[in-house]
Amino acid sequence: AQCLAQVMRHERPDVDARRRDLVRLQGEFRLRLHALEKELLRALNASQGSILDDDAVVATLETLKLEAAEVARKAAETDGVMREVDQIAQSFTPLARACSAVYFALDRLAALHPFYQFSLDFFNRIFRDAVERNANLDGIADERLRLRILRRDLFALAFRRAAVSLHHDKQLALLVQLAQIKLRGDEESEDGDAGPSQEAWARLNADLDFVMRDALLAAPSAPADADVATELAATRVAGVAASADARTALAALAQQLPWCRAWVRELGAESGSGADEWAAFAASDEPERCVPSAALLADGDALSGLPAALALRTLIVVRALRPERVLAAAARFASAVFEGAMGDALGARMDDAGLAHIVADEADAATPVALCSVPGHDAAYRVDALAREQQRGVHAVAMGSVEGFALADQAIAAAAKSGAWVLLKNVHLAPTWLGQLEKRLQTLRAHDQFRLFLTTEINPAVPASLLRRARTLVFEPAPGIRANLLESLASIKNTAGPAELARLHFLLAWLHSVAVERLRYAPLGWSSAYEFSDADFACALATVDCWVARAAHGRANIDPARIPWDAIRTLLAESVYGGRIDSDFDHAVLRSFVARWFCADAYGADFDLCDGVRAPEGIAPRDFVRWCEQLPEHEPPTWLGLPPNAETLLLVHKGRELVADVRRLRSLMDDDDGDDDDEGEEPAPNAASAATADADHAELPAFMRQVELLAAGFAAALPAAALPPLSAAPDAADTPLFRVVEREHSVAQTLLAQVRRDLEQLRRVCRGECKQTNHLRQLLADFNAGVVPQSWLVYTVPRGLALSRWIADFVQRLSQTQALAQSALDPQARIDVWLGGLLFPEAFITATRQMAAKQLACSLEELHIALVREPAGVAVSGLKLEGAAWSDSVQLNDGRAEPLDSCYLQWSKDACQDGVVVPVYLNGDRGLLLFQTSVPVGPSTDKQQVVQRAVAITAA
Repeated sequence: AQCLAQVMRHERPDVDARRRDLVRLQGEFRLRLHALEKELLRALNASQGSILDDDAVVATLETLKLEAAEVARKAAETDGVMREVDQIAQSFTPLARACSAVYFALDRLAALHPFYQFSLDFFNRIFRDAVERNANLDGIADERLRLRILRRDLFALAFRRAAVSLHHDKQLALLVQLAQIKLRGDEESEDGDAGPSQEAWARLNADLDFVMRDALLAAPSAPADADVATELAATRVAGVAASADARTALAALAQQLPWCRAWVRELGAESGSGADEWAAFAASDEPERCVPSAALLADGDALSGLPAALALRTLIVVRALRPERVLAAAARFASAVFEGAMGDALGARMDDAGLAHIVADEADAATPVALCSVPGHDAAYRVDALAREQQRGVHAVAMGSVEGFALADQAIAAAAKSGAWVLLKNVHLAPTWLGQLEKRLQTLRAHDQFRLFLTTEINPAVPASLLRRARTLVFEPAPGIRANLLESLASIKNTAGPAELARLHFLLAWLHSVAVERLRYAPLGWSSAYEFSDADFACALATVDCWVARAAHGRANIDPARIPWDAIRTLLAESVYGGRIDSDFDHAVLRSFVARWFCADAYGADFDLCDGVRAPEGIAPRDFVRWCEQLPEHEPPTWLGLPPNAETLLLVHKGRELVADVRRLRSLMDDDDGDDDDEGEEPAPNAASAATADADHAELPAFMRQVELLAAGFAAALPAAALPPLSAAPDAADTPLFRVVEREHSVAQTLLAQVRRDLEQLRRVCRGECKQTNHLRQLLADFNAGVVPQSWLVYTVPRGLALSRWIADFVQRLSQTQALAQSALDPQARIDVWLGGLLFPEAFITATRQMAAKQLACSLEELHIALVREPAGVAVSGLKLEGAAWSDSVQLNDGRAEPLDSCYLQWSKDACQDGVVVPVYLNGDRGLLLFQTSVPVGPSTDKQQVVQRAVAITAA
């Protein structure tokens, strides 16, 4: 209502004035009628005897009757005029709804990251600039055209201003969310025959719901779709082998979306009218631009006039068959919705010009500017550069101590009077003082030119209320080896020393750049997000300068062979950078890099930094800078020691994150919509009120009806009966393996009962048959968001695992638990175990170790584990080798995960010394290490490349 009033006041001041006058008149009429009623009551109260005999009372009644009739007549006239005014204002209602939806979309971003805080004042500034200060409206008189411009610019301005406050990889999630809001508004404001038909909008909404909820809807296929799944099991999609994930996605498409069934069945055809188009799609670097139109319009031409719908269907196809291009397809969908208006804003990074504009036009004396950086990156230099450019005085204070608090208070008090700038550095080190700062800003009377800048790491210690008050800007280092090299070399101030020191500085910059850039590929690049920072590079420089100076003894040159390489390598690998690493395998990667680059051979003319990259020639620092400037902005992953398809794996991961983020925001939007409905519906009293219950069910929010269908599908996918009781023969009950199986059986049985109970209660809540509890409300929210309820996570699963995948995985684990229980009854039985499907795989490995120690009559400490391909020991299945293939020996591949068909856990007293030691992780997150094993390496395979590529085995 507030947005509508402001829009009306600006766009139709005449109508707004009439409306305000009418509202005032209606208020006056109501007040006059109330006064007449009171006057009538006073006259009746003052009468003596019979009312009919009192002429004064009768005369008063006649007068009041006439006056009341006149007031009622005028009020009726104003009601009629008000309806006309409201009809005119109705054309502005979609814009007002869009304003409200955009504000709540910004407010919901805190669900993605606690630093994404936006206040109502922030949105009001956007609204005023889009409506009252919009240069695009100059000279435009047509009301409908002005409304379209206002809606377009509102979305564009909201995204541009909010995007600089988000991480780079979260901007697209906001853009897709705004695209959903705009599509909803476009449908509501569509004028009859002027646009797409209602059928086209219905199909678009069905596709959009699938994109937002397909992880929920991808429950086990119905029997009617079993033939589709069977056909896909052995097919080669357009000449490309379909992975298990692709087949699952295609089966879900054929099951849920009618327009997908025909082309999904035709994908495996080696010839036909569309075979060439699908082959081109599979081979294209930009498949989102060449999806066969026959697939997009398989259900007719109703969507041919709706580009956003075609772009959405393109996203659905690309996500199923080419998941590495999901980001590009999502950006293309948003571009179609906004007609290309957002193309230059997506992916934009904050530069000096943008910071100057924000300081001048978007911030004021009461709004601090918070420069938030990822760990290891400091944006304070941008404020210093801007102050020099604008010739403004800036007082910088380093926070983190009591003295800093006092200096900061003094600086703010002085600058608020003089109009100077204050820069408080590292305020995340003073969270308690920040609470006092927020209160002070509320009452601060400052000069108009006063500005307060806060630099902070992205740290949960910063109060959310301060972030909402501030103009928050997120700074991230530019990606790529080239950008990191140039930044590192530019930070080197000390160039004194032997001439050979410049090359050592370059090698340090290369090591630092590789270490930082590999963080983008975690957990493949590094198993954890280590906080490598500029401080590490500065420490490494000081270390190298010290040791070289000691070896040079003041000479202008030094023989590379006399440089203390052992000391430098040890300090870099074990202290400077290695001190941040807590994984032995990541440490091996770092040692491999340090050993390769920090040696006397680095001064040779034919020294290669990596495959295909020859080290630069020259001895002056400027020579190395010029060489770095010639590098491409985006390097191949092989420069970092990673497999060639590491970028593809990264894009697939980011695509999944995007869909998860959009789904989370969509679920919050559904919750907000559901709050508008009746929350306190009475449950159906008994079975006799079935008709009433059905009517109430129809009135429930759409997401609750969807959750009910989902819960019903999941309940049907679970085993029909509980797991059978576990019993054991006398000679098997005391074995370590039986105790492990007993624990697996007990936990699985308990979890199965809980899941069934939760699903049944959830269905009853969705049908309106029982009231919600806190636990059921949380279940509703989790199901709507497609995430696994926390109460179900009794065993470790991959991060971000979708709810439907968890259910399917849980069913498989239950099947294995039942089979394993049968095998454990016989201690001599051969056991084939899906290692990643155990609820507690570490306990199983320990049990096998105990059994081997008993058989070999030795202590547990004497045993060493090995994973072998020959039948010996305990058979395990479901393992995958990431980054290599293993037949007779391990051979590096392009980074694909190769399944290991038959493997065996073998315990022995002798540790294998041949080959390369690789980790065995529970899943692709590489967070839980099960054990490590040595694998044979062929003579043509470089062992150091195996280490640098982070080759590993995963169990699930």
